[in-house]
Amino acid sequence: MKMKVPAFGTKLTNFVPPIQAALTVSPGVLEGSVTDAFPTFVPRMRAFDRELKIMQSKAKPKKVRVFAVPSRMAQRSSLSDDAERVDEDIGEMHFLVKKEAKGDLRKDSRVQDFNNVINRLFAGRGSSGPNRRQRLRLQLRTFSVVCLAEDSGLLEWVPNTESLRSVISDTFNPQVEATSIHRHGSRLTNFNDADMRNTFLKCQDLYFKKGNLSLATKKFHELILQNYRPVMYWWFVQNFSSPHAWFEARSNFAMSTAVWSAVGHIIGLGDRHSENILIDTRSGECVHVDFDCIFDKGLLLPRPEVIPFRLTPNMVDALGPSGVDGMYTGALIESMSTLRKNKDTLLSVLEPFLKDPVINLKSSKSSEKYKDSAKDSIAKIEGRLNGVYNLKNPNKRKVKRQDGYSNNEEDHANSTQLSVEGQVQKMIMEATSHENLVQVYIGWMPWI
Repeated sequence: MKMKVPAFGTKLTNFVPPIQAALTVSPGVLEGSVTDAFPTFVPRMRAFDRELKIMQSKAKPKKVRVFAVPSRMAQRSSLSDDAERVDEDIGEMHFLVKKEAKGDLRKDSRVQDFNNVINRLFAGRGSSGPNRRQRLRLQLRTFSVVCLAEDSGLLEWVPNTESLRSVISDTFNPQVEATSIHRHGSRLTNFNDADMRNTFLKCQDLYFKKGNLSLATKKFHELILQNYRPVMYWWFVQNFSSPHAWFEARSNFAMSTAVWSAVGHIIGLGDRHSENILIDTRSGECVHVDFDCIFDKGLLLPRPEVIPFRLTPNMVDALGPSGVDGMYTGALIESMSTLRKNKDTLLSVLEPFLKDPVINLKSSKSSEKYKDSAKDSIAKIEGRLNGVYNLKNPNKRKVKRQDGYSNNEEDHANSTQLSVEGQVQKMIMEATSHENLVQVYIGWMPWI
């Protein structure tokens, strides 16, 4: 939906735009004027577009467009903010004005600060050895989050991105017949498909109501995964025509997904449904948004998110014939190795975050019973940085299995300190396990 708003009268070129590149203060220039501390290559603002777009999600956030002018215009008092002056425009900036009903945008802001620290670790000049080039390409795409209040704020719109669900929906498999049900990705993302929803819920009932996880997993594989086959591999073929562009896009996707997998597991990032994972349509890079569900908050949801990160069939399909065993695993090992080597630095950044009384870390109505203290959360993160896979599935306490397996079989294994390679293999195994995927919330769409 769209709506018109009154014109904003203040001269915007006096303000630095709230985007990630502009809010990074340049070191060594603070002796001069205050404006000199900010990058001069970042465009400035001329005027807000009077037309706002209202997004169709539950919170109804507003997408705001700002017309951009060269940074030199900030020094020209003669520049008018009249909306009719378009001859100086060099582009646009987009922002999302959002109010959280239950979340806290200050958490998103602090997570972005944490991600920026990680990016500096990856770009450290001391890196050397055969993985140096790969290390320098590892990074997290960050964006600015400006908090206007504890429940509202201004988020930088990540340009040229679409949600994972949208990307899959627009993709098709050209190697199957046009009339085949396996041709179009839109079939996988169609949540109005009652047969698909009911079939998945019946698979879950085999475990949650009858305690038979083995049969639930078998039916999930036969009735869902076999009938809703991945198509993401073809998105790269259809959108990157030259071999070099195709290879670069696939490499960007694999490496960015690996970094997000490592960081997401360390901080217990949940709510990784297909709308919270974006794909850069120009580079193939993976971008995550919405960081309200952190520190294992996803385990306290009515239907717990029992996987360390999202690595569903379509994401594996996008990695090519080698699947997770190629570039993805190598990048994940490199990422986890870097994070573990800098454990003290990361904990020093996270500890004030966890102990900040201003930020609400409560997760849900049931959180009071299961809520971990800051000390326990830090201990979990420290354990993961030491190689311990300590993500405990709460369903094992709630559901008594009736298929001859004990829920306590893995307790000892999950308390063992692993090497980097061993930890990575354990994380991948848990993320791709059909036993885990069949347990997550249906709106998470574990089949795509």
